[in-house]
Amino acid sequence: MTTSFERSREIEASDTIEAIEECYRMGWSDGLPVVPPADYKVQEMLRYAGMTGEEELLSFEMRNRVLTSENAAANAVMAGCLPEYFPVLVTTLVTLEEEKNYVSMAASSTSSPAILMIVNGPIRDQIGVNYKDGLFGPGFRANSSLGRAVRLCFMNGFNARPGELDRGTLGNPSKYTLCIAENEEDSPWEPLHVSHGFKAEDSCVTIVVAYNPITVNNAYGHTGESILASLADTLKSACLVWRFPAQWVVVIGPEHAITLKDDGWTRRGIQDYLLENATRPLSELIRLGIAQGPERPGDDQLIRRCSRDADDIILVMGGGTGGRNSAIIDTTNFQIRTRKVDMSVV
Repeated sequence: MTTSFERSREIEASDTIEAIEECYRMGWSDGLPVVPPADYKVQEMLRYAGMTGEEELLSFEMRNRVLTSENAAANAVMAGCLPEYFPVLVTTLVTLEEEKNYVSMAASSTSSPAILMIVNGPIRDQIGVNYKDGLFGPGFRANSSLGRAVRLCFMNGFNARPGELDRGTLGNPSKYTLCIAENEEDSPWEPLHVSHGFKAEDSCVTIVVAYNPITVNNAYGHTGESILASLADTLKSACLVWRFPAQWVVVIGPEHAITLKDDGWTRRGIQDYLLENATRPLSELIRLGIAQGPERPGDDQLIRRCSRDADDIILVMGGGTGGRNSAIIDTTNFQIRTRKVDMSVV
């Protein structure tokens, strides 16, 4: 396979603005200005992670391409990452390598999925990944640039550009960036990475092939069951029209989390409730064009659940106070994975 870029070469530019424009002309941008990937900045990334630039992180056979650590570092610079973010990006790319069929889908599918990164452990505060107000929105360098770096790696590494390898019918704004952390300190439940078998002091990233977050605004329900009923209703009416069953990320906002805690809802109890109540008969899915027909007698009695198993519903706590909101995210059938960020090289 070939690496995603030719080996570094010098490009002359009269000033910084001209260097940014040259990056546009070279086709390296996602549509927004990028930081010119000066060699010394790329080397800073690699030194921080103790890498040579030759390590192969992610391959894509259908494009006969392999993404090296140098390629990833260059895209991280362009995305606006600081060197201390780089181990999280490397961990993400290595995790994606474990199930490359879905990496191909994330790069090229007509349904336009994105890559969701959920950061847990001490590294959240060390690099400033937001887990409170405006969780999915702009304003935080680590969130914005880490998610953006993944997409730039796809675009520049594998030519996953709209109309070329990326065949997204409508596109997806989450493709610009989709990176969050969990508010572990205020959560009523154990952190996501601990629920997946890691230690609380481990820094981890959970990787998901995902679609846009869908807000569930339950402002007036003041019982845990009311909140869960609205989540289940949104699961089956807004997202299940795409993929049924699937894995899900359910992000519980702080106000909803307090109510659920006060009513005694555990992580498993929430998962079981959603699995039991986010359902549709096969006949409805056929009529909606989601399942293949024709409809047959008895299809109205064949119940399809949102997930195959309660553990396929991933529960995360985050967001700001002042509004009674949560969110659901359809994550396709990609096998959600949590991996420890290797900080020993730092």
